[in-house]
Amino acid sequence: MNEPSSAFEAARRDGKRLMRLARTGALATLDDGKPLTTLVGVASDWDGSPLFLMSDLARHTKLLALDARVSLLLTSEGGRGDPLNQPRVTLNGVVRRREGRDGRVRYVQRNPKAKLYVDFADFSLRRLDVESVHFNGGFGRADLLTPADLLTPGDASALEAAEPELLDRVAALGDATLAKLAGQDGGRRVWRPVGLDAEGLDLQAGSEVARVDFDAPAFDPSAWQTALERLTG
Repeated sequence: MNEPSSAFEAARRDGKRLMRLARTGALATLDDGKPLTTLVGVASDWDGSPLFLMSDLARHTKLLALDARVSLLLTSEGGRGDPLNQPRVTLNGVVRRREGRDGRVRYVQRNPKAKLYVDFADFSLRRLDVESVHFNGGFGRADLLTPADLLTPGDASALEAAEPELLDRVAALGDATLAKLAGQDGGRRVWRPVGLDAEGLDLQAGSEVARVDFDAPAFDPSAWQTALERLTG
């Protein structure tokens, strides 16, 4: 059996990070067979699948009731140089309602301004069930990836229950340690943990986001804590 190439592993890593770090995306729905692209807020479910908080009044939500097939483009935020030389990923699939309070919590933690309307009667949480992937890492890097390459299957119920305590422990590490985890050692931004999953931790400082990736998934809370401690020394 052939081992994955370094280029493939880099593409998979970049694709996973885009799905975890994205806070907005370009969502294409079908309007009488014609594509309509709108800007939507995004978060990530436990397995990495995109989550949306949508108003029933929005045009794209009404179109989803007629045809739930979509295409979602997630791009790298900021950075210098040509935007077309930055990683991006297009996810195709079907959007369905996402039940459970934990999904709304995940969305609001990553998009705090959504607190203003998350409980409005006309808003509901949706999830993109990814069926195909088109990844482009920049010039000359259009790697072939599948949903299985980017998603993290497994039972995350134990992490869901332990998340508030684990995030409190992360916050207690202090500003300097969190800045190092975010790759911003010496900066002035104050980073805070905004969510976790089996493969790592999400950090945020204002509009800036950062990701802490583990070497292997950790679905048990104690194993998750150990994985983080390895990175913090």
